[in-house]
Amino acid sequence: MSMNNIEVCPHCDKKMDLKNAPYKQNGEYLGDFEAYICPSCGRVFYTNKGYAEMSSFLMKKK
Repeated sequence: MSMNNIEVCPHCDKKMDLKNAPYKQNGEYLGDFEAYICPSCGRVFYTNKGYAEMSSFLMKKK
């Protein structure tokens, strides 16, 4: 997991897709958040927007 707004996978050098990706913490599904996902290796890089939404959700959950 990374917090970036990158469009090319740094591992595969392939153009990534902007989608919502599931996020789990301690094995618990917490929701889908905006991320770039590599179609080749499947790595997920959450966007700044996705990370902000995730952080807001986690703060409300506490």
